[in-house]
Amino acid sequence: MEKHEEQLAAIQEMRNLMDRASRFRSISGLSAAVAGLLALLCVAVVSLFTDILFVEAEAFDQMARGTFATPVFTCFLLLLVVSVGFGITLAARNARSKGQSAWDSAAKRLAYHVSIPLVAGGIFSFLMGHLGLWGLVPAITLLFYGLALFNGSHYTLDAVRILGLCEMMLGLLAAFWVAYGLVIWVVGFGLLHVVFGLYLYLKYERV
Repeated sequence: MEKHEEQLAAIQEMRNLMDRASRFRSISGLSAAVAGLLALLCVAVVSLFTDILFVEAEAFDQMARGTFATPVFTCFLLLLVVSVGFGITLAARNARSKGQSAWDSAAKRLAYHVSIPLVAGGIFSFLMGHLGLWGLVPAITLLFYGLALFNGSHYTLDAVRILGLCEMMLGLLAAFWVAYGLVIWVVGFGLLHVVFGLYLYLKYERV
């Protein structure tokens, strides 16, 4: 009986080792929290110069085609670049601190499965904007971002799956309630990132 239990324990240990080897566990909760704070700051700056935060969908489309469109979307583009760059830097640091490669097979699989929905969502958002349907962009970005997280959660921490589901639900809500799409976007990319990032940091990173 004891031998059978030892065999089961050995099998379970092998499964755990295989699971750890197939998942990228060095994502940074701190970078997610910082990205959320930057999203909140970005929208706060935009709202100081426009009334874009609480407008009807038609007015949102007209304003997005106005003279302030370029600086507004430049701000969001900078937010994306800084957030991604900061996330990659801290994830690489976390991996090195654990004696692991920052770009191992698990990281490559994660990047591949996350990038496909993100690229598709980015192209779709651009097409909607090109057609003048800017009011749908917050919902589209939330939906595809949630899909990317859910798709990539098989190759990283399980908590990422929960965040992905929450982002998708917010995307559907933003599509239904278009007039408050940007407010819902702030909740998804701002508040949720801060809460999720702090959770990861406290559970996995704090020594």
